[in-house]
Amino acid sequence: MKNFVIFLAFIISAAFVYIFGYNNPVIGINIGDLHYNVDLFIYALFAFFFGVAAGALALSSSLFGAMDNYRKLKRQYEKTAIGADDSDLRVKTLQNKIATLEEALKKALEK
Repeated sequence: MKNFVIFLAFIISAAFVYIFGYNNPVIGINIGDLHYNVDLFIYALFAFFFGVAAGALALSSSLFGAMDNYRKLKRQYEKTAIGADDSDLRVKTLQNKIATLEEALKKALEK
């Protein structure tokens, strides 16, 4: 699926370049008192790249959110892992104490 999406994006980009490169009319841009004549291909290319940049920025906010959630989950996992190790150590300690007490009880009963 990932390769299909990349292939589709490449096809759309190639169609964009072909359509606007083939039809090359001039468009007038007025900025205040300044007047520029720009090829429609160049104008559309800027719009395309600015759209890609805006999409990348929009996705980066989602990426930062996902990274933050990953860090939180990792910290939570580490805390539970440490707690599990600690409880295993407590169980082993208690088992050793019980074994010691059982041996002492056996020795006390033998006397």
